[in-house]
Amino acid sequence: MTARISYRRPSDRSPFVVHHLHRKMSPADFVQGARVWMAVLRDQHAEEYRELLLELSQQEQQPA
Repeated sequence: MTARISYRRPSDRSPFVVHHLHRKMSPADFVQGARVWMAVLRDQHAEEYRELLLELSQQEQQPA
C-alpha cells in the first residue's frame, strides 16, 4: 500500500490567489472585488468580519 502525499496547489492558498489577482486586475477591479469579499464576509461570517475590522483599525492607529 502506498502512502498518499498531501499536495496543495498554490491556488489552494488564499494569499497566492489574492496576489495573483492583484497582479492581473486593474486597481479599480481589484477594489471592487475586495468590496464583494467584504460583503460576503459581513453577511456570512459576521464574527470574522468584526475581527478583521478591529485588526485593520488597530493597524491604522500604529505609527508608520
